[in-house]
Amino acid sequence: MDSAYLKSTVGTVLAKGIAETIVARPSDPIDYLAQFLLKSVSDEAAEKELKVAQKAATEKQNEIDLKSANEAEATATRAEALKVQEEKEDKRLESLLENASSSEEVFSAVLSYARARTGASGYVMLTDLPEKIMPYVPPPPPPPPQEGEEGYVPPDEVAPVDEEPPPPADEAAEPEEPKPKFLPSELEYVAATSSDEALLIGKVLPKPPAAPEEGDDTPPPPTGVGEGVSFEAISEYYGGASKVHHVANAVTNRSVKFWYLPRIGAYACAPFSDYEGDVNGCLGFDTLGLERAFTPAELELIASLAEKTGACVQKIEAGLCEVHHAQTMALKELYPKNEEGAYPTAPAPEEGADPIDSAKAAVAIPGPVLGGLSADALKFTETRRRIIPALLLVLKGVLALLSPAMADELPAATWDGVKEGISTGELIWGAELFAAIGAFDVMEGAGVVDGASGWAVAEVMVTELATAPEEGDGGEPRASLTAEGTETLVGKVMYDWLAAVVELHKLNAAKEEAEAAAAAEAAAAEAAPPEEEAQE
Repeated sequence: MDSAYLKSTVGTVLAKGIAETIVARPSDPIDYLAQFLLKSVSDEAAEKELKVAQKAATEKQNEIDLKSANEAEATATRAEALKVQEEKEDKRLESLLENASSSEEVFSAVLSYARARTGASGYVMLTDLPEKIMPYVPPPPPPPPQEGEEGYVPPDEVAPVDEEPPPPADEAAEPEEPKPKFLPSELEYVAATSSDEALLIGKVLPKPPAAPEEGDDTPPPPTGVGEGVSFEAISEYYGGASKVHHVANAVTNRSVKFWYLPRIGAYACAPFSDYEGDVNGCLGFDTLGLERAFTPAELELIASLAEKTGACVQKIEAGLCEVHHAQTMALKELYPKNEEGAYPTAPAPEEGADPIDSAKAAVAIPGPVLGGLSADALKFTETRRRIIPALLLVLKGVLALLSPAMADELPAATWDGVKEGISTGELIWGAELFAAIGAFDVMEGAGVVDGASGWAVAEVMVTELATAPEEGDGGEPRASLTAEGTETLVGKVMYDWLAAVVELHKLNAAKEEAEAAAAAEAAAAEAAPPEEEAQE
């Protein structure tokens, strides 16, 4: 039993130690064997520690590998989720832009998208570019009928057409110089992300004055006024240098305008243009308070958003101009010029005729034409940020008669003020306006409601239209209502109606006043005693 225990516990190492002692033949075999046994114990303990350490290291590495795999999986999941979210936002933006019917809807969609993608605050600034009317493009002619269709003519039966050769090109003719680009003098904030709406919308950023030329004694303008960066962006855009002007640390650039307290962050400005390449607005974004610059990927995104904004606004404008041209062409049929190129007028009154009858005839020409129009006839006008002064005067005069309760406020009203009155329903507009014109009866006291009268304002507007020249026009303001590039034939017809009803009202008022005076005189004469009685 004891030998079995020794054999199982120390037999192997003892036999190995004795064998090593025999091979080594040391001078002190007992000490050699003792040292061998002690070393064997130490080696066995070290081997056990090593195995424990290796096991711990393996377990720790497995934990690290598992954690890394989980993190990689989580990162991949987040990246995939972010990609899915971005794709969802991209599709939503494309849908909003595709279905946008106004520039305001375009601006709102672009700003909210950029906010979600970058976290930056955004705003839209429009230049003072004059309103344009895109030229009319006639639809392409229909294709000729094919064989089997009505009107088809076989090729061999088509009569030859004598075509004159095109005139030779004038080789000496110089190419036309490109139209100079519009340089804005101000930028107006018209849209912003929700946190900046109250602070920015309606504010105007003027262009800094240019430095005096060499030799000019004029003192130089102040520098660092905080109004030049966005105009620099427009200059760079025209020059093709950059689509986005990026100021990585806005607070260190004294030309950056801070509408509130300066804060650390970046500013990026991307202009967009109209169909002729003139800049009509800019997208602005800032990371103020986020304390970081825009990344290259974000700047690329901003550039693409500006390009999409310009394209969508152009598309909407093209649709509005198409409606405008269609309405104008239809109105030309209803209100045609004569052979001398003049618009319809009432015939000259015959000698001895009642002038009121002639004035009624003048009203009867534009009145029914306007009375049959739909709201589309004013669709283009109501979408304009600015309108020519002549049209504004016409609208004020017409609205004073159709919304007399608001007449006192109209003389000083701007176009924005008129649009606000239309949006609140205080001023009549659209189809309701045209219906009211068609039903307007001067002789029945139209133009007065609850004691409020619009006649005085209407007369002032007509007088101003007939006498005050429009700046830069060189003639009467009403002439610009049909000038090329600003043509608004509906405005011209409304002017003719306004002038005619004002004239009719003046004649009728004078007649009523004369009749009242005659009646008063007759009544006074009837009440006076006979001449004989007076002598007695």
